[in-house]
Amino acid sequence: MKHEQERSPNMNTITTPTQRIVPEHCNAAVFEAPNVPMQFKQFAIPRNLPPGSALCRIRLSTICGSDLHTLLGRRNEPAPSILGHESVGDVVAVGECARYWNGAALQVGDRVSWTIMASCGECFFCTHDLPQKCIHLKKYGHSLTSVWPGLTGGYAEYIFLYPGTGIFPAPAGLDDAVIAPANCALATVVCAIDSIGGIAPGERVLICGAGLLGTYLAALAKEAGAGMVMVADINPSRAEAIRHFGADTVFTQSPEPDAVARWARDTCGGEGVDVAFEVCGDPRAVTASMEALRIGGRLLVAGLVSPNRCFSVDGNTLTRKCLTLRGIHNYHPAHLGKGLDFLAATAGKYPYRDLVTPILDLDDIQRAVELAQTGASARVGLQCSKTGL
Repeated sequence: MKHEQERSPNMNTITTPTQRIVPEHCNAAVFEAPNVPMQFKQFAIPRNLPPGSALCRIRLSTICGSDLHTLLGRRNEPAPSILGHESVGDVVAVGECARYWNGAALQVGDRVSWTIMASCGECFFCTHDLPQKCIHLKKYGHSLTSVWPGLTGGYAEYIFLYPGTGIFPAPAGLDDAVIAPANCALATVVCAIDSIGGIAPGERVLICGAGLLGTYLAALAKEAGAGMVMVADINPSRAEAIRHFGADTVFTQSPEPDAVARWARDTCGGEGVDVAFEVCGDPRAVTASMEALRIGGRLLVAGLVSPNRCFSVDGNTLTRKCLTLRGIHNYHPAHLGKGLDFLAATAGKYPYRDLVTPILDLDDIQRAVELAQTGASARVGLQCSKTGL
């Protein structure tokens, strides 16, 4: 079956009891090579869905920093492919026994969010609470368009959701733009906090990086009862914006480890911080965090996802200070559910909607990418279908 096709006026539709009226083809922006504008192509929309799978009409996707790295050649991904993994959509068709993560039946017409990956549920990693490292992992926005079903990225009008995907209902009352980034940035930092043992009331928290991960972390830490939320970032506008999401104090003067660590310790009265998070992709932040930690402190590394992001560790410091150092990559599906619940519970307290701006039509994706590269906002949005947000 040929899935990638030239544009065609043939838009016949079909419908069954388990799907809405769906066209035979849809448009998607295709990544073919770094530093080459994406091209729109038509794809056949999957029919006869396998058990446990679903088809969604994408309402909105946001442009993640990892996709910018791919587009600019800073990371290698399969090509041609449909990028994009931060999305929210409407269910338009379901395979037999398609279910939410909690086991409830998935219904046509539901507005949903889904995990960045699909897992088999049976391999070593799935059975040891690391489904994000499944041996048979399938990641959205990371697959060749030549491999069925082709439509597995967010920069498209429709997307196929594999069996083994964690699917969650989108909280009522939240804008698509608030929900879309949850299945990457927010779920990842929910995992970060869980993985490092949580944040206890009164603990002092250092966050290195005021991007979207750091922004969500600040709000999560504040709601957990952190005694002090400190954020270091060399971008003054980002550092100032994060104050609206729970940051008590920010540091922008220098990225050098000694300067950041000295500021953090001084802010804590010289004792050091209880827990630190690296979410900026700069190895210097790990060094700064280790120097800033108190005896018995904990450090979570989440941003060093590119090759050769090396840092030195003084074993004497690690052992004598009894430090905990932990790394994570992606998240367990349960973390997306926790993240969506957090958004619903705190939507009136933090300006999440301001994080995604502007929102452009999918047809204008090249301009959206250019705007995303400026870093003027945490995310740029793409309205992928013509019906409302």
